[in-house]
Amino acid sequence: RKLAVGVAALLALSACTVQPLYAPTLSGASAVSALGQIAIDPVDTRVAQEIRNKLIFSLSGGSEPTAPAFRMRLLVSSAESALGVAPVEAAPAYSITVSATFEVKTVATGEIVLRGTSRGTASFDRVSQIYANTRARLDAENRAAALAADDIRIRLASAAAKGTL
Repeated sequence: RKLAVGVAALLALSACTVQPLYAPTLSGASAVSALGQIAIDPVDTRVAQEIRNKLIFSLSGGSEPTAPAFRMRLLVSSAESALGVAPVEAAPAYSITVSATFEVKTVATGEIVLRGTSRGTASFDRVSQIYANTRARLDAENRAAALAADDIRIRLASAAAKGTL
């Protein structure tokens, strides 16, 4: 009976596919090298540029690849919404949601290898000072953009570990 339990445990563990995200794949390729071969197209808004900058830094250390194997296109939008019901004088809380839709294509064939949408949300309070409100909104947008960029980076790393990239 112990032998049967031991064999069953070995079979169950052999089917396990858990591996470190940045470890070399079965083919020997490195996920980190695949991530460094992604070029990100220019964007046209401040929040989109925040996401692009964070991705460039996290994927390749801050420099764009000279001969990229992949190109990423980003479409970014942000929305502000009030959180709860409060009088205007009581500094109501607001939330910023940044949505980033991305698409990764191979440079050689133009084939889409990865597509998705990532979101980041951050809250801020409004007060009676215009500059403080503007700065709080910008900080919330930056925090939400960082969350969206981190989610995209993890998705890219997962695709690279699977051999999609």
